Amino acid sequence: MPFIVLHLDFHLPLRLRAYGFFDIGLSQDYFDGGASRAALERFAEGFALPACERLLTLTRRHRGRFRVSLSVSGMLLEQMEKGQKPLLESFRRLADTGCAEFVCGVSHHSLASLFSETEFRRQVALHRRMIRARFGQTPRTFRNTAGICDEGVARTVRSMSFQTILVEDAFLPPGCKTEASCRLPGNRALTALIRHGRFSGELTGPGAEALGERLAGEYGGNEIICLAADCPWSGGDDPGASSLLRFLATAPGRLLKERNWRFLTPSEAAAGHRGAEGRAGRSWTGPGPASRLENHLQRDAANTLYAMEGQVLGAGSRRLLGTWRALQASDYLDFLSTKGPSEGARGGVSRPFASPYDAYIHYMNILRDLSARTGGTSGVRP
Repeated sequence: MPFIVLHLDFHLPLRLRAYGFFDIGLSQDYFDGGASRAALERFAEGFALPACERLLTLTRRHRGRFRVSLSVSGMLLEQMEKGQKPLLESFRRLADTGCAEFVCGVSHHSLASLFSETEFRRQVALHRRMIRARFGQTPRTFRNTAGICDEGVARTVRSMSFQTILVEDAFLPPGCKTEASCRLPGNRALTALIRHGRFSGELTGPGAEALGERLAGEYGGNEIICLAADCPWSGGDDPGASSLLRFLATAPGRLLKERNWRFLTPSEAAAGHRGAEGRAGRSWTGPGPASRLENHLQRDAANTLYAMEGQVLGAGSRRLLGTWRALQASDYLDFLSTKGPSEGARGGVSRPFASPYDAYIHYMNILRDLSARTGGTSGVRP
């Protein structure tokens, strides 16, 4: 009997202002409130609300046989509470069905796991509290930003009492298979589910509505196919959003017509299919910053950002701490990528600046101003 674990990651960063050199020391307005509200409206009306409605329809129509996994970033939760209550209520209704598992992540969708274990732990704990307060669930499953995982991440996650972790196939642990659950080497209490890269990529592609037929024709054993997608930002204007909505309209119903197919939440898949243990004795060092930050603009910006941790905490200001965390959203570092679409640029990234070099200048200006306001100069070039 094949099993589907369907995971959708809902996240929307705040929009950065164009922040010039002469703004440093004069303006604390790093984010464009009007543009952020407009982006939230597009995201909600063009994709997120229709997606939630289709998920609710699937749970009712199939009477609990359809199960789904959702991650809603802390940044998006805070924006919804201020300006999109209907979308927040849609997520609550999904939680009430008992068919949706809310997965914990890093509250600000950051790359803290690559730079600071302490900050990583803080943001994971914060996101878990946010989910518990809003949806009444205590998350048992974790997914790091971009599915990043290595021995250190797995050890930290297990120490925080998570039982399951969703892992990008690029970070496949030794001895684990893509289409099965896996107990991590040296960490048997934590079960990994590996994202199926090929089929997950098709969720936002032109043939998404036919994905159910392809899955039904290719599998018939006890495979676990983990389909995970980052939800596109741009709503109805984004082809990926339209494709994902078409998938939800067609593929789950097609598969559930087959008696041998089942949808499971990550916790259900891990509990019922513990799988083999990954091989010990082989180093699983993980990705490191270079795997995500491919150029000097991104590395310099990230190093500058995380070098400020001590001084931000030392300032004792919850407002400045919140601002620093908001600036950690990995999307801002994606804006600095110099790759084109044919070179593997991350899809769905709406770039608000004319070029990655322009984005770097504005972002570094913001970090320089924030460093001065926290009373330090660490990591900021004179």
